[in-house]
Amino acid sequence: MPTSFNLLLVEDSPTDADLLLETLREAGFDPVCRRVDSKPDYLRELNTPPDLILSDFALPQLDGKTALQLMKERGLDIPFIIVSGCIGEEMAVECMKAGAADYLLKDRLGRLAHSVSQVLEHKRLIEEKRQAEQRLFLETFHDPLTGLPNRALFLDRLGRVVLRNQRDRAHLFAVLHLSLDGFRIVHDSLGHSAADRLVIDVSQRMLRRVRSADTFARLGGEEFVFLLDNLKSTDNATRVAERIRQEFTTPFALDGQDIFLTASIGVTSSTTEYEDAEHVLRDATTAMHRVKGLGRSNFAIFDKVMHEQAMSRLKMETDLRQGLEREEFLLHYQPIVALDTGHVAGFEALIRWQHPEQGLIMPHAFLTIAAELGMLAALGEWSCQEACRQLRVWQDAFPKMRLSVSVNLSVQQFAHPDLVSKLKEILDSTGVEEGSVKIEITESEMMDNPKAVSDVLHQLNLHHIEACLDDFGTGYSSLSYLQRLPITFLKIDQSFVRRLDGEDDALAIVKTIIALAHELNRKVIAEGVETKEQLSILRSLGCEYAQGYLFAKPLPQEEAGNLLAAARRW
Repeated sequence: MPTSFNLLLVEDSPTDADLLLETLREAGFDPVCRRVDSKPDYLRELNTPPDLILSDFALPQLDGKTALQLMKERGLDIPFIIVSGCIGEEMAVECMKAGAADYLLKDRLGRLAHSVSQVLEHKRLIEEKRQAEQRLFLETFHDPLTGLPNRALFLDRLGRVVLRNQRDRAHLFAVLHLSLDGFRIVHDSLGHSAADRLVIDVSQRMLRRVRSADTFARLGGEEFVFLLDNLKSTDNATRVAERIRQEFTTPFALDGQDIFLTASIGVTSSTTEYEDAEHVLRDATTAMHRVKGLGRSNFAIFDKVMHEQAMSRLKMETDLRQGLEREEFLLHYQPIVALDTGHVAGFEALIRWQHPEQGLIMPHAFLTIAAELGMLAALGEWSCQEACRQLRVWQDAFPKMRLSVSVNLSVQQFAHPDLVSKLKEILDSTGVEEGSVKIEITESEMMDNPKAVSDVLHQLNLHHIEACLDDFGTGYSSLSYLQRLPITFLKIDQSFVRRLDGEDDALAIVKTIIALAHELNRKVIAEGVETKEQLSILRSLGCEYAQGYLFAKPLPQEEAGNLLAAARRW
């Protein structure tokens, strides 16, 4: 099949032009030819670049060397072959040095087909290489889903802007890190494909709101970044952030339904005088996470306090991981008193962290981070093991007291597939008395995943491990769940107990909870008992157990043992 290509023929002789074309056709080429013989016509034809230029050297209105120079000045790289009847060898060499691919004499056209074949093949290889490099660039520096610049390209552009800012502090810029709130819910409910289409819709809507001088990139997942360059004032960044946030007040149409998203945006600017692009992005990300932590759907401007908090958080994460290995955790025990006898009936085991630098750290300061790090299962297993070990020591020392211990578990631990087998293994290895170990879960956490909690509680019940519903009255548990779940104890939240001796509504709530528990054949533990008046009221209402500072704060194991030895009665 003839090889077709676009040919621009710079030739003033129609006869010579026909001869050239005939020679090419005989060699198997099918040139689509346009012929010119003047500079204006030649320049006009260069607006639609051909695949090859064949040019006579000496024309009345244009010479081959000038034609070659004009093509190069246009920034074009088109194979250029000189075909002339009067060019000298010295001039031909000069043209070759200027960029001509070859030169031929009109009376020796036997080499024309070979020369054309070579330059077209060379052009094809160059084009394939260019396309391959372009594909590689797109794959390396662009997000495959949206076509937006990716993290690598964004950081490259940001790095150039940072360098310019270092040379000229008047050159202002800002970076905005945007995270889509609620995106994971869309992904989990509608599927991966729908989530991808939503990401594309978001990116297209955002692109319409950025200047040509700015860079909008996707970091991955639901996170995007803006580089606002050459700002008149860094205050403009906050106005852009607010406009972007307002864009999300309009829903996205997805599979025939409206999807509402919000955006959390972190902002940082060149006022910090950065020296590294990674640090700019890091600080914008830190500010974005601050927004997430404060309720989402807003923007925050980075400050140094945020960085200090982020560094503190990072150190906390590292120390937490090492703390379990270094055995830095311990348990304190708060006594639970049986109100019918006034004696200690057991303890609630409460985890503490004996940090080597910060001293004793309370659980509220590290358990949330431990949950995010996936450490709750390991901490919970250790707590159960240690609490049961210590309980066995006390049971041996005080056999007549029938002591028990309560251990707190989170809903994440309930979702762990081997929780029941682990607890059974701990009970067997420590040899605690049957029915003396209780687990506690808060009412609000139970309602996060009632099915998982229910399944585990029924299995634990088979091993005589009783359950206690903590902070009762603060969540939204259904009475039907209370009826179905094997829960032995309801713990009245301390926010009600502490107001018992001063507010009628607190008394009414506590009285109702106790009556409800008894109606459901459950026992009641009152938390936060601090005064004798509160204790007296609870006794009069028929509450079975109580704990609080009136009896003792959470105690180290040695002090808890001393309390048992004293056999105190309240």
